[in-house]
Amino acid sequence: MTLGLLGVLTVLLAWQLIRVVNLIPENSLSGPVPVLGRVPQLIAAAEFRNGLLDTMQTWAIALGLATLTGVVIGTLSSTIPGLAAPTAVTVDAFRAIPSTALIPIAILLWGLGTEMKVAVAVYAIVWPILINTIYGLSSVEPMRVDAARSMRFSWLRTQLAVSLPSALPSIFTGIRIASGSALVVVISTELLGALSGVGTVLVSYQRAGRSDYVIAGTLIVGVVSVIVYGAITWLEHRIVKWKSVD
Repeated sequence: MTLGLLGVLTVLLAWQLIRVVNLIPENSLSGPVPVLGRVPQLIAAAEFRNGLLDTMQTWAIALGLATLTGVVIGTLSSTIPGLAAPTAVTVDAFRAIPSTALIPIAILLWGLGTEMKVAVAVYAIVWPILINTIYGLSSVEPMRVDAARSMRFSWLRTQLAVSLPSALPSIFTGIRIASGSALVVVISTELLGALSGVGTVLVSYQRAGRSDYVIAGTLIVGVVSVIVYGAITWLEHRIVKWKSVD
């Protein structure tokens, strides 16, 4: 905690030093004092709050859909003979394509609304969840599966009661990785082309030459992302009590 505060203080001092010696024009980089002063103003502004809420709703939908898709496909490819190799080839081929490169195509398909942002974000974050699901299921102890078979569990019951609970630590790792990436991708789509979201609000401030509001808004988004990551980590602690979370 102390080291973290020291790091923040160092950044603020370096930031203020840049302003004092005027290394960067003030209209491009406002100082820390005016930026921090804009934080409560942005929080109080309905436009910014609504944009941030829209972004977080999009993030939640995308993360939920990606988690469902990744877990289902990962479970099927890990338990049905013949699906592992095609799934591996597909993952290697498609995850190499940058999600932001697909934004123009997504705009053509879904326009500039929420559907476009969700589609791009799901494409970007489904891969770590899928890969970690496959890895987690491959690490399940065979004796547990054999015990379920000896008790005549159905395939679905075996997955829900034995395999997936055992793979939860790995699945949650994928979700934690995806949660941060999802927010980055959603805001990127808003910056590059969207009708709503906190990214569009930041773009409007940038076009008006208000670097203080842009940086203040970015700081708020950063704090929100830290809170979200902490909430997911807390949830992992609560659900996967036998695993020590980093």
